[in-house]
Amino acid sequence: MAASSLPFSSESSIAHLSLAHSHSLDWDGHARGMQRYPPQGAALAPDPDQHRRQPSSSSTTSRAPTSPRIRSSGSRPPSTAYHPSSSSTDDDRWQPRPPPRKGSPSLPFYTPGGGPPGASRGARGFHAGLSGRLRGGRVRWVVLLAVAAGVLLWRASGSGNDALAPVAVVEDESALRGAPVHTTALERPPRVDAVEPDARLKQRPPLRDEPAPAPPPPRPPPPAPRPPPSTSTGSGPVDVAVRPPSLVASSDPSSPFANRYLAYSPHSGYHNQRISLENALTLAFLLKRTLLLPPVWVGHAIPYISFDKLQRRLEMATKDGLEHCVAFGEGSTSDPIPRECDGFWDWTTVDWSFLVDLSGAEQLVPVQRRWNMSMDWLAGELDLAKPDRRGERRDVFSLRDDTMYQYRFYDSADDADPLDKWTSRIDIEQLARDSASHKLVHVGSMFGTNRLRLVGDDGYDARGTFRRAMVFRTEAVDAVADEVRDLLGGAGRYYGLHLRVGDGVFQQNADDNMRGVWDKLCGDKMKLGDDVCDEARGLSEARRRRDRRGEDGDDAAPEALAKRANSRPQREGAYHHAPLPPLPKIRTLDDSPLSPTLTCRRPLHTASHLLPFNAPLFIATDSKLGVDDPHLALFFAAFPCTFTLSDFGALESLGRLNRLRNEDDKTPLAQFLYPQLDAQVAAWGRGLVGTPQSTYSRFAIDVLHQVYQCVPSLPLGRRGA
Repeated sequence: MAASSLPFSSESSIAHLSLAHSHSLDWDGHARGMQRYPPQGAALAPDPDQHRRQPSSSSTTSRAPTSPRIRSSGSRPPSTAYHPSSSSTDDDRWQPRPPPRKGSPSLPFYTPGGGPPGASRGARGFHAGLSGRLRGGRVRWVVLLAVAAGVLLWRASGSGNDALAPVAVVEDESALRGAPVHTTALERPPRVDAVEPDARLKQRPPLRDEPAPAPPPPRPPPPAPRPPPSTSTGSGPVDVAVRPPSLVASSDPSSPFANRYLAYSPHSGYHNQRISLENALTLAFLLKRTLLLPPVWVGHAIPYISFDKLQRRLEMATKDGLEHCVAFGEGSTSDPIPRECDGFWDWTTVDWSFLVDLSGAEQLVPVQRRWNMSMDWLAGELDLAKPDRRGERRDVFSLRDDTMYQYRFYDSADDADPLDKWTSRIDIEQLARDSASHKLVHVGSMFGTNRLRLVGDDGYDARGTFRRAMVFRTEAVDAVADEVRDLLGGAGRYYGLHLRVGDGVFQQNADDNMRGVWDKLCGDKMKLGDDVCDEARGLSEARRRRDRRGEDGDDAAPEALAKRANSRPQREGAYHHAPLPPLPKIRTLDDSPLSPTLTCRRPLHTASHLLPFNAPLFIATDSKLGVDDPHLALFFAAFPCTFTLSDFGALESLGRLNRLRNEDDKTPLAQFLYPQLDAQVAAWGRGLVGTPQSTYSRFAIDVLHQVYQCVPSLPLGRRGA
């Protein structure tokens, strides 16, 4: 690469090349330190050839640029030492030297790359005209600093700015007067002692004909901070306390439950946690231990995994350390939401006392809240022994499980009921003896509707008390449920359905499940014949039902529904409530128990055999399509007065429910309370029918519906289940 092709044209190249040359290397790669060029004390000969690098006399076939600053590639050139006294004979043969230029300065010029001194200045680059003393001595720093200071002083003084500042082309003079002046980084704001802006614009001719770019639009003002949360009626959020009032155990120090504890690991959705709590309360009652009660995870289902992994997962399922995310939920900052705050408001934890009333259950079993799921916190709270080398504590009896359905508990050693889906049998009496000397019994999953096999009266009655304690008792939700119930005609004056078709196995089996719900509602609850049910359902649905029958006209065996591993079919006749008064025959809306503020979707049936379908129907469902869901079309078509929760969106009590949020993390709570509200309204009706294999539907029928129909003396559940 010739020296004349090097692009040395910028001012910054002066300092760059000077520093690079002061640190340049010999051809053999050894540094010459901070030696200046030429060295101090060396006399400058008038002949420029004496200061050129001479090629090695031993290498005449391969030539390379004489300065390491202008190497054309990263390859290492052949080793050549610099000898100031060397002869220039080889160099003359390599590059013919033209005669000196006229008017050359008395001091020699350094020619990069061995280029001829007589070459043009533009061809040799900017540095071809710098003297060696200026580049190598301290004078160059003085010159550079002086030039930089001069540039700064020139810019600060504003010299020539009036002539160089760009002028915007103004199309509307009135807009110029009224609009704010936007200056860019290359424009100077006008001085206060200058002439008026309009006059100055007229006096100063534009430098270019093209219009200047339009100024950026003004940045909108930041949003005003939200008012503090309201604790009374209004449009603002309502912060509610969801933490337990006290973490202290409710047991008497002299009772057999004192200083003896039972811990378990919750997981999955709300109703799986509810079933686990029922079983844990019953087991704690039989073992005579205080139950360590964890909070409820809503909106975030922790899946089941083995004992130790689930314990670590529970320890991490917390919002500790994410307190800075609360400000983004408040809307008090316009900064982008950090990545760690994604999903912060999709879930939260609440104490059981926010959802249910455990006062009756705590009369049988003392409860101590465990808001922190860390084992270190638990060890400090209960004063447990330190773990040994294997991580075991001598005062903790751990019952580790590897699968969800590993252990089934029996309250009688004589009970020979088979394990069914369970793997191992645990006799509660034997467990009590083995763990008598341990302060804490720590078990894993307690989920499973038949995990506890109870045949004794004490355990059976206690579980009935614990199950009734699971009835929802949230004040804001109860207010909405009561209002909707009264608008529908009152308790037992409308039919209720709890239909799950929105996700998972329920969505896959929605067609079969809805046909089964229809047959149960029409035949078992409404006591109507098949011909009437078929007519109400429609000829097309009736035809599909007949196609499933055998050729001889007899009903074929019903299709087996896909059974989930964590549930059982609902037991027919397992629960009975007090008989309800019959519904009146509804021929017109005047006969209907509906509130006059409600409007039916279709005209009422006029045929006498279809009059029972004029009764109000409430559907609690997780469908995202609502009335447009094809799986629910059968019920909307048969019952002209069918309603869902979305039909009551204008209620003031529902508006207050929508404003509830957790006072700790500011997470809205209504998103987690809608399923609870839906189930409560449906349970207040008559003839409640639910979705097969749904633990939520089973809870609404077996617990909510029974309690709402004022039959608290009836036992909930059957003996042995």
